[in-house]
Amino acid sequence: MNMAQILMFADVPSAYEELACAARALGGEPVALYAGPRAGAEEITGYGAKVLYFGEIPAGAMAEDVVPAYETAIKREQPALVLSRAGKRDALVAGRLAVRLGVPVVNDVSGVTMAGDGAEVSHMVYGGAAIRTERVGAGAILLLAAGSFPAEEVTAVGDIVDEAIAIEPGAVKLVSTEERQEETVDLGAAKCVICVGRGIGSAENVQKALEIAHKLGGEVACTRPIAEGEGWLARSRYLGVSGATVKPQIYIGVGVSGQVQHTVGMNEAAYVVAINKDKNAPLMKHCDMGIVMDADTALDVLGRL
Repeated sequence: MNMAQILMFADVPSAYEELACAARALGGEPVALYAGPRAGAEEITGYGAKVLYFGEIPAGAMAEDVVPAYETAIKREQPALVLSRAGKRDALVAGRLAVRLGVPVVNDVSGVTMAGDGAEVSHMVYGGAAIRTERVGAGAILLLAAGSFPAEEVTAVGDIVDEAIAIEPGAVKLVSTEERQEETVDLGAAKCVICVGRGIGSAENVQKALEIAHKLGGEVACTRPIAEGEGWLARSRYLGVSGATVKPQIYIGVGVSGQVQHTVGMNEAAYVVAINKDKNAPLMKHCDMGIVMDADTALDVLGRL
């Protein structure tokens, strides 16, 4: 095993920034597996990582068609760990790689400590009701929860190594793609998150929350009923067990009751403000500051900041 190297892969170049930070924080050299436009490989070198570049993804190839090429590189490099994000496409690739390599995959990883020829890994279990810490051997694939490792300033630029292994389309061919109509947002990168729950009251108040978040340089998230019940925000903004996980510097919950299905998506926020007209709302017991106030008044006050 090359304990000095930590390999990583992701579906978009920007995702390698946090992965590279994680690799360095663990004492390893970040080495990226990447297939796509060469401009993407150049972007990744700016995060201080060496890039093993497999060239463009050919027409008709699916996301998982990178697996045979990545498998070959991982077997050759014998890294200490393999890192990726806890996203749908990356999880698809991770699962296939794990089967081929005979290594475990750990999802929703919030903490990693190198230990001997492996690592101790903390991750959510039972729908976020508990955190489990377990030992994995060298070469394990870890899918990091958003915000697990903070960004850092990078002074060194990595190199691009052109791989001789080409990406080949598999048995299932990609016929066409269409632009997704639903809004997408990277909540994991937000330093400030304003989350709205049922108590927000109206679509007009949701719009006010969006305007306030924009002024604060943050993003708006929501509980499941707002996205899937009312349809006031896109599903990509839903936090919780089957939604996104965030780790912002500040989380402001407006009209959020704070059931466990939601709090697993934000319980690692550095500072939590709960605003609810119900002083007995569960989130009031799990916050740094609790304010008993209705959503209309709260949004008016926040809007004057």
